[in-house]
Amino acid sequence: MTDISNTSMSWCPQGIALHDGENISLHPIEKDEASLLPQLSNALAAPQYIYLPMEELLVRPFAFPLKNPKFLDKDILLEELADTAGIEPDDWWLTWRAHSVNEGIAGLVFGLRYELKDELANTSPWQEVPMLVVDGWQRLNHCLGNKTDDVAVIDMDADGVFLGVLKQGVWQGMRRLNADMSDADVRKATAQQTIWSLQSMGFDAEIMPVLGNITDEFVSALASSEENQQAKVIDELYPRYIANLNLPQPNDKETLNLRHGSWASRKTSANLQAWYRPAIITAAVLVLWLGMTVAENYRLESQIADFDASIAQAFHRGLPKQPVIIDALAQLRQAAGGQSTSSKSDVGQQLYIVSQAFKDTPWDMQSLSINKAGTSLAGKVQNLNTLNTIKEKLSKFSSKDVQIADTDLKDNEVAFKVRW
Repeated sequence: MTDISNTSMSWCPQGIALHDGENISLHPIEKDEASLLPQLSNALAAPQYIYLPMEELLVRPFAFPLKNPKFLDKDILLEELADTAGIEPDDWWLTWRAHSVNEGIAGLVFGLRYELKDELANTSPWQEVPMLVVDGWQRLNHCLGNKTDDVAVIDMDADGVFLGVLKQGVWQGMRRLNADMSDADVRKATAQQTIWSLQSMGFDAEIMPVLGNITDEFVSALASSEENQQAKVIDELYPRYIANLNLPQPNDKETLNLRHGSWASRKTSANLQAWYRPAIITAAVLVLWLGMTVAENYRLESQIADFDASIAQAFHRGLPKQPVIIDALAQLRQAAGGQSTSSKSDVGQQLYIVSQAFKDTPWDMQSLSINKAGTSLAGKVQNLNTLNTIKEKLSKFSSKDVQIADTDLKDNEVAFKVRW
């Protein structure tokens, strides 16, 4: 068996690659249709950490009007993802990184399906690995270094490209595009797809630098100035698993470990024993605070009951012929001759705009929302070219700036959400 004190593993489409601290070996994947995990040979011991492929996870940016990242929890994120990505909250295990920004907090969240998590937690030797990290997060942050400026980051390998955009020190998105980069035509096509993906994350080639590792085709596609072209131009591309395993060893402070909380490794859990006494003291203070809060809530509920009684009294005086209170404010407005703020003509106009764009460039419609805040629709198309055409058509018919709110490249189709 291999000494595992300094070993790492990378799970890639090409196979399972093991770094024993000196050499890298690639082992073919033994497929088992009954399992989501590659079957590892018994000769492979559990390493210290494993790079999981980013395309196996849900990746989404988020932003909330909260004062501090510590107020963010998985329930808030799951509710947001259910609204924006259409996921079932009970199906996902989340790991995230949040930062304070001017408007509140923002960051990036990774979702691992519970089906896969359960197999990782119950299958040897996967269950014995203390750190499960995301290869795309590690690669892009390694290229970024200590920079916090607004930048785009691209890291290529022989099997595809990782890309992401950073603004105000916060990742706006990350993505993996798999392609055979040994072919110059494929590199050129992938370069254009990369630009479109970066632009959907807020990239502006005229003002934002580009970091990372790219080829000449990407330099031409980016069309950045010499000042902004800060990426390293490389001639030789290594396989994805080699690029992953040649990264510096991850640590708890700088990386996202999918094994956290109730799923933390035993070694990590043991380190928490030093916090038991402070936790007990904090719990006692919390109980005291809850008692004071309950008393305050009781007082406020009494005040609300008094206010409700006053509202009912005023309602009956003003509308003696309406004995039943359904919505006091709406009933009083109706009695005063007020009109509804909703407009059927606005809805009809937005439906006409969508139908005209759909007639010119059809797509697979998933959802459509029309309200006071604007119009948003979600759907699926075959490629990013079609999505950009739809955006142009909607802008033309609505005479408004249509924004691409979200895109997801998977299984040879693009899921998108636009709003105006």
